[in-house]
Amino acid sequence: MKIKSSYIKSALPFLLLSLTVLLQYIFKNNPSFTEKIYSTGIYPVLAKVLSSISQSIPFSLDDVFYVSLVATFLIGLGRCIFKRLKLLRYLLKIFQVLAIVYISFYWLWGFNYYRESAHERLDLSKSETNDSTFVQMFNEIIEHTNKSYTHTSNFRESKNDSVLEATYQNMSHFLKIESAMCKSRIKHITFSDFFAKATILGYYGPFFNETHINKHLTSWDIPVVSAHEKSHQLGVTSEAEAGFYGWLITVNSEDAFTQYSGWLYALDYFIYQSRGLDNRKDLFKKIRSEVIDDMKKRNKHWRSWRNEKIDKATSKVNDVYLKSNNIKKGIDDYNGVVQLIIDYLQQHN
Repeated sequence: MKIKSSYIKSALPFLLLSLTVLLQYIFKNNPSFTEKIYSTGIYPVLAKVLSSISQSIPFSLDDVFYVSLVATFLIGLGRCIFKRLKLLRYLLKIFQVLAIVYISFYWLWGFNYYRESAHERLDLSKSETNDSTFVQMFNEIIEHTNKSYTHTSNFRESKNDSVLEATYQNMSHFLKIESAMCKSRIKHITFSDFFAKATILGYYGPFFNETHINKHLTSWDIPVVSAHEKSHQLGVTSEAEAGFYGWLITVNSEDAFTQYSGWLYALDYFIYQSRGLDNRKDLFKKIRSEVIDDMKKRNKHWRSWRNEKIDKATSKVNDVYLKSNNIKKGIDDYNGVVQLIIDYLQQHN
């Protein structure tokens, strides 16, 4: 008895979905296996293929994909309302499309959520940080930021891509990466206004291996946010780790303003983490006045864009997304960048 090809086509997404879920279970419980087979085996090949396609196109293919997905759902719903498509048929199609999207996400990038941590990949020792160690490191961050200060007029966005790619290449041995994976065009988010209201500075598009930054970024944000998003191309999924890569690449750059961007980024996180320190005000007094002015201007810029309701809603969505993908701390994971910076500075000073 022959099975109709239409049945096979209908069943294929469900079979692939089952395989993907099985692989998620295997990878989640075997980080070293994930690292060897997928993250440093299959993924780099997929990333380079996708990047070779997307980098030649000036606009975001991922944004087009998301808009097309929404349009497909709305068109199908409209056909149901006007009785041109049966509801059950529509729901089946929706499920099939979502299954394909889910499968594509994990095969093209998402399995990296189950790889080894940055501490394991980079041979970093995880230290037990107390107030004394934190203050010592905070002082170092302040000193480096003060020394690296340079005016925004020294920043050239047109050179940003090449500067970051050169640094990733120089750091490739330490990061244990193929530097070719970072060679791609950085694109502006299509709906930058909405993302600015949600204070989303950038995002990585896994379906076409694209890095995106918000077109409303300040000069101080552009280098470090770009480096952050480029790290996701390397299969770095943790936001704390991506933040660490962003900091590491910028402060090791040969471009003066890019270095300053990285140290300013670190200073911002250390200031946030210093809440509750008795000598916090004394530490603040050590920060160069020009640096303080830059931080105030940057914060004022993002306060003028932020929409509280949109920001809170997108934060909740992001928190659920991260927690469902093996990032147990959710959006609080971002703050883990401080621990990684401390561990690196203590080991590589």
